[in-house]
Amino acid sequence: MFKRMIVEDWAYYIPFVAFFKFAVIFIAVTIRALRIGKAERSRLAFLPLENNAETSNPETP
Repeated sequence: MFKRMIVEDWAYYIPFVAFFKFAVIFIAVTIRALRIGKAERSRLAFLPLENNAETSNPETP
């Protein structure tokens, strides 16, 4: 019923490459988030709550 699956040699490296890629991106994003200045962090923290004329929907009264 079950047959043995033949996997090429290069297919063994795909999980390692995928994990390495994920780890590099995660570390880069983490370092970038930790290096953001206090003013930028404060601005980004309240960004969804701002109601500027530039960001508001012009069709809304």
